[in-house]
Amino acid sequence: MHAPIDEYVRALDRALTGPGRLKGDMLREARHGLADAAEAYQEEGLPRAEAERLAVAEFGEVRVLAPEYQAELGLGAARRLALTMVLVPALFATLADFMWRGSPWSAAGAHPPEGYLLISRAQDHLGYVWAGLALAVYLWLAWAARRGRPTGRHTVRAIGLAALSIVGLTWLASTVIYLWSVSLWDTALTWPPMIVGGLVVAAAYGWLVRSAVTCVTAAPRRRPVTS
Repeated sequence: MHAPIDEYVRALDRALTGPGRLKGDMLREARHGLADAAEAYQEEGLPRAEAERLAVAEFGEVRVLAPEYQAELGLGAARRLALTMVLVPALFATLADFMWRGSPWSAAGAHPPEGYLLISRAQDHLGYVWAGLALAVYLWLAWAARRGRPTGRHTVRAIGLAALSIVGLTWLASTVIYLWSVSLWDTALTWPPMIVGGLVVAAAYGWLVRSAVTCVTAAPRRRPVTS
């Protein structure tokens, strides 16, 4: 038979969806609070099992508390996503310079087609726009958290879905540019910075997609969950 505190924390774990680190911190905090309450009851002379049952009963039912925890997880996921969306464009700009500078085709004075340059510029500008919007969202979420204003389900989902749309569009543009570069210059297939940069860009986009999906799934639920 499992201890009451262990059972409670497992039930709370099953009820919540969100970033692993933040969720783990919340569960540890809940466990520590329950353990402290149980120890206080033990000091009054109660057996451990009874002390844990009283601590759990005093803490509150999972179905009642889970929506509050989930709202905090949703806010945390949205803030993490917004901050990531601010930082990643700077990484992409650095990688673009790394992949191109000193390349055999640039040394030979290569002149890409106008369509290539158009997509490249559009991708750069979209990166600036998304970074600015993400910074505004991050600051707004931080302000809302300090003011104690809840972030609703629709807001968190909208942030995640908007990020997925932007990431998908820019990932498509990045893939087109990469494949077009390879078709224009054969040496791009063996140019180490091009290979390394392409892998890092793909990993960064995958990270963004995962963060956006986590944000969407971490949105507060419509109804309280049951334990």
